[in-house]
Amino acid sequence: MANEDQESPNPPAAALRRSLGLYAVLTISIGAMIGSGIFVLPGLAFKIAGPAVILAFFLAGLVVLPAALSQSEMATAMPEAGGTYLYIDRAMGPLMGTIAGFGVWFSLVFKAAFALVGLSAYLDFFIEHPERPVAAILAVLLIVLNLVGVKQTAKLQALLVSIVLALLAGFIILGAPHVESDRFDPFLSEGFKGLFAATAVVFVSYIGVTKVASVAEEVKRPGRNIPLSILTSVFIAMLLYPAVVAVMVGVTPAEELANTETPVLTAAAQFLGTGGTYLVAGAAVLALLSMANAGIIASARYPFAMARNALAPHFLARVGSRSGAPVAGILVTGAALILLVLFVPLIELAKLASAFQLLVFALVNLALIAFRESHLTWYKPKFRSPLYPAPQIFGIVAALLLMTQMGIVPIIGAAVFVVAGALWYRAFGQSRAVKESAARDAFRLREDARLIQGSAAAVATGGYEHVLVLIRRPTRPARQQTLFRLAVRLAEADGGRIHVINFDASTRHLVPTSDDLAMAESLGIEVTTQHYSDEDRRGMVHSFVESEGVDLFIADLPQDLRATRHINRDLHWLREHLVCDSVFLRNRVVEEIDRIAILGTGGPYDPVKIGIADHIARHEDAEIRFVHLLPPDAPPGQVESIGDYHVQLGEVLTVPWDDRVKPTDDLIETLTKFSRGASLVVLGAPTHRFHLVTDLADRIAEAVDCPALLVHTPSLEQPGFVTRSVQWLVN
Repeated sequence: MANEDQESPNPPAAALRRSLGLYAVLTISIGAMIGSGIFVLPGLAFKIAGPAVILAFFLAGLVVLPAALSQSEMATAMPEAGGTYLYIDRAMGPLMGTIAGFGVWFSLVFKAAFALVGLSAYLDFFIEHPERPVAAILAVLLIVLNLVGVKQTAKLQALLVSIVLALLAGFIILGAPHVESDRFDPFLSEGFKGLFAATAVVFVSYIGVTKVASVAEEVKRPGRNIPLSILTSVFIAMLLYPAVVAVMVGVTPAEELANTETPVLTAAAQFLGTGGTYLVAGAAVLALLSMANAGIIASARYPFAMARNALAPHFLARVGSRSGAPVAGILVTGAALILLVLFVPLIELAKLASAFQLLVFALVNLALIAFRESHLTWYKPKFRSPLYPAPQIFGIVAALLLMTQMGIVPIIGAAVFVVAGALWYRAFGQSRAVKESAARDAFRLREDARLIQGSAAAVATGGYEHVLVLIRRPTRPARQQTLFRLAVRLAEADGGRIHVINFDASTRHLVPTSDDLAMAESLGIEVTTQHYSDEDRRGMVHSFVESEGVDLFIADLPQDLRATRHINRDLHWLREHLVCDSVFLRNRVVEEIDRIAILGTGGPYDPVKIGIADHIARHEDAEIRFVHLLPPDAPPGQVESIGDYHVQLGEVLTVPWDDRVKPTDDLIETLTKFSRGASLVVLGAPTHRFHLVTDLADRIAEAVDCPALLVHTPSLEQPGFVTRSVQWLVN
């Protein structure tokens, strides 16, 4: 698990130029919001909520604010291109990163298309034209401009946003005296349902707040400029949107406002002269142009970032030698933008963009929680979200609730792109991506802490109260004595009990020997023996364990030969069905023990294995070696974290220890290699009805060059369904 010692992710192969100052960044964020949100949506939203549309714009800002805080923090820790995609990828793994990358990219392209279609509608005030073809032509011009470079594009953005803000301020100041209060009555004309539905629709107005994060790699002084620009733009929008909409509602007849795609123009006609109306129409054109431009700037960086992380074709990571812009990403984004402009209805563009972004904003807040809870030393943001985690929890819940107000089509559309992102990852990115994430780290940290605590408890116990030893043909006398000595090592001193069930009549006087009994007596362990001539291969042992309260079962597991297969079948059945811990001795007689190797693969160790190994090593004055193997593509952070986990385990042991950690594609051979020199190997025998899993433990035990104990723990607590599902998502 990547933990406190994990290093920051590798820097990108192709870096973008840091050329954007604070004002340029601020205008990208404001320009990405103040466009269609105020110049197109108020009329559509008024039809849904009535005068409460004013409150809807404010509520949408409240839902966005937690994601803005989260984005601001993460952007100062990772000021790289990709923004939302990058953070979710590093927080929750490449699968969720791919889904988020697709979702954010599409939502930004949808919003840019929405702005261009709205822009074309305002242009109609000046000259009649075919709206969709003209919008497509404008898209082509903006694509060409973006290919020149972000610095030149940002200069245009700053100019456009400055003009628009000044004109909107004038609109509020000049329109306020003409507001008629009776137009706000009744305020909740469509009830709370209409209010929340309108909030979900106008949510698209705030999508641009996080666009700054996608160009973070091109921002000067990102630790200061990114959070300042993001949060300033949110607060400006939360004040400006309701004020402008209040003027629209207060001066415009309800029927006119509900049926216009140019609400600012319709409102301006109520109190401004011809010249003023032209001025407002010009402001709308500039605002929508800046918004579409900001959408292209931000969305083009998502294919670029995904390509750098091997989740998209490599050609998308190309950067123009002169412009420093992600050329391929801009062209792919531009092609999608033109198709949307030409063929998708206006209201559907708004709803689809909002639905995608609501889902992504919920993931953004989850990503911040994952980073905070993982305690990664490389995660050092220069800005931290206040009141954590309350804003993030509110943002997740509110976003998901708003999604339910969108209607079925946007929800299905979002679901389709989620599935498409998952399929793309499985088909293209899974074999290429680095499978590390903060959420994965958080789950590992929590699981490690739980198992360390369990291991400490297992080591601290005095042993098992009631141990059952099974002797049956063809167990040789030396192996029988080994089983009994193991029972003595694992039974609780001064009060423990060992019961021997002997099915082998030929060994009636051999187990336990007088020396064995003397050793048990010296430790205060009671020993009883029961002989049977009838081999009831399952039922009697199972009944005895349950009726007598046995808490450890010990037996010999012979090689899988024709003559012993019925015995192995019985022992496998007992392993799967006994309610107590069980230990099966495989291979040779255990003689002197000076080193015990605990073998593990993939995840952490079962605490019972740790406790058993420590009890035996303590009695034998032996040391313990942890041998842990990982998949060959395991990232370096995971290898390091397993070593840290071993250090924590070593602190709870009562004997000396060392470890071996290695990624490998030859599991059995490497385990065999690292267990050489050990006197005893301890490994898990997991409960699983599919023989593929349990047979692996048997194959490993058969392959090592020393006696092996297969430890099975039926009571080991497993993660719940929800936890396992989330773990699957972040892997």
